[in-house]
Amino acid sequence: MNKTICVIGIGRVGLPLSLAFSEAGFKVCGLDIDEKLISKLKNKEMPFMEKGGKELLTKHVGTNFIPTLNSEIIKDSDYVILTLGTPVDEHLNPDYSQLDKVLPIIKENLRDGHTIILRSTVAPGTTEFVNDYLKKSNKSFYLAFCPERIAEGKALEELKEVPQIIGGVDEKSSEIAKELFSHITNECFISDAKSAELGKIFTNMYRYINFAIANEFAILANEHNRDIYEILELINKNYKRGKVPMPGFTAGPCLYKDGFFLLNTTPFNELISVSWRINENLPIYLVNKIKEQAELKNKKIVILGMAFKKNIDDTRNSLSFKLKKAFLREQCNVVMHDPYVKKYNTDLAKSLEKADVVVIATNHDEYNKLNKKFLKKYVSTSCVICDIWNVTKENKIIYPI
Repeated sequence: MNKTICVIGIGRVGLPLSLAFSEAGFKVCGLDIDEKLISKLKNKEMPFMEKGGKELLTKHVGTNFIPTLNSEIIKDSDYVILTLGTPVDEHLNPDYSQLDKVLPIIKENLRDGHTIILRSTVAPGTTEFVNDYLKKSNKSFYLAFCPERIAEGKALEELKEVPQIIGGVDEKSSEIAKELFSHITNECFISDAKSAELGKIFTNMYRYINFAIANEFAILANEHNRDIYEILELINKNYKRGKVPMPGFTAGPCLYKDGFFLLNTTPFNELISVSWRINENLPIYLVNKIKEQAELKNKKIVILGMAFKKNIDDTRNSLSFKLKKAFLREQCNVVMHDPYVKKYNTDLAKSLEKADVVVIATNHDEYNKLNKKFLKKYVSTSCVICDIWNVTKENKIIYPI
């Protein structure tokens, strides 16, 4: 394979993608502005949890995979893939600052025949904007939006399994992008750029809204003094259309913010905005319910799980930190624990010792041992457990130990 790919942004999306293409035989240059990250990668240090990532990094770094700070490598690449972050700002508007900073660099290094691929979530019409911007270079190029749709921590596995959506600005761009991704995935579906942009957002919003429904049901059941877990068992078991998900904290860098790429331009956005309010307000609701069962002032609160979802080390937009702030406002002593996050990976037993409230905020597999018998060994005799994930199998969200 003599084709070269430049992946811009070597984070949780860009690095696994780079390693997958390296394994497929491409020469991949990973471009980033983070000097510490580039240094780690050159030293074969995997910067985050990714199944199979360490092995592929060790195998390919320095040969098929070259981490670099030098943007001039764009000019010598056949494909340029942008995996930059697209967060929202303090007003919950899409923040394209990372994209805006890199586009002039791409334009400066653009040459005839380049293929440019956008991968991160963007608002509908962004690919068209990029197309118009790069046309000012008077170079002929191909451009497509090919969204990432994989689960964090399982990217290398799912890159092969999850169909890749291809949205070119023209037919030739789609064909070239499909040919490229066919080296690392089993299926590619071709569409236009805007349909692909919408498809990415719809994928995440469908999941986010479903989780909001589950959380709303949990709140409603609790207000009627009933257990949501028993009700879910009743409505889902052996019922062809029974697929209501379990409640739980729903956040992270994608689900939390992707809906806001639509809200500014859509007149009928209540479903998305209400889902956001339900999911984001769940921690505060639970804190208020805990207050009904326990005095919180000066009490020890233990939050188990600081990552935004199970079995990963990513804390971005985790609702656990909203819990922490709420408990601190109640003048509590807050202890945090997470087996996958280095900062919080302390002794579990010591963390639980004499706890007055324990909140299982993330359903890590490591916490499956947290049944009543285990917890009673360490917590106070009047401890209150908050288990939105039903990890303890007590079929109650909030209950005394």
